[in-house]
Amino acid sequence: MAFTLAAVRSRPMPIALRAFVATVIAAGLFAVLAPGLPLRDPRLWYWAAACAVGEMMWLRLPLGRATMSMGSTANFAALLVLPTPLAIPAATLASVCVERAILKKPLVRALFNAAGTALTVGATGLVLHLISPAGPFALHDARLLLELATAAATYYMLNRSLVTAVLALDGALPMSLVWRRNFGLFRDLVPSGAALSLGVLLAVLHQQAGLVAVAFVLLPALLVFEGHRRLYTATATRDGSRPPVLGATGRAVSE
Repeated sequence: MAFTLAAVRSRPMPIALRAFVATVIAAGLFAVLAPGLPLRDPRLWYWAAACAVGEMMWLRLPLGRATMSMGSTANFAALLVLPTPLAIPAATLASVCVERAILKKPLVRALFNAAGTALTVGATGLVLHLISPAGPFALHDARLLLELATAAATYYMLNRSLVTAVLALDGALPMSLVWRRNFGLFRDLVPSGAALSLGVLLAVLHQQAGLVAVAFVLLPALLVFEGHRRLYTATATRDGSRPPVLGATGRAVSE
């Protein structure tokens, strides 16, 4: 799952938070632009569209108006299918377009979300390259499982850490508290693992079936999303928090 912070602000942004947001945006912009933008490559637009579908499946989490989406499924699949310099702009473009055009988030928040996506995809792609320079599926059996599990853990940890850091800086809260309230210790692992596992399935199907692969993964992605939504709704209700609202819009900073 991909995560976003949505905050309706009535006070100035703390200096530390401004610096963090600016740093993430600058680093994400560098990650996108440094290798060059392959705008004429049709794979960029196909995977940007696939990632955008996942970004549109989102719900709100308990603390700090954070949100999660299924964007990680297509983002992870793009990493397994494309060269990293192509996967980064595909996922980033999807993020910024959905956040601005559909969720109506302010420009700075949409840029932070997109930059966080770029950094997460870039770091995960680097891990994949270090483990298997010949390509993600060049390994087999247990080595392939270890490679994919390591890459998924990298994506998971960086994705959540960026959002947790923003929420902690914004509310002067301990990162441990923010993480525990929004993700729990174990509550988030199974549905997020399922979302990333669907990314592997999408990548394999894409290699076998081509462009129609997304159609075969869409329904399982919706089922994983619905399961995650019910889990967080039940948790918020049990803890006395406001239940997550599906499809709500608001101003946001993100992953």
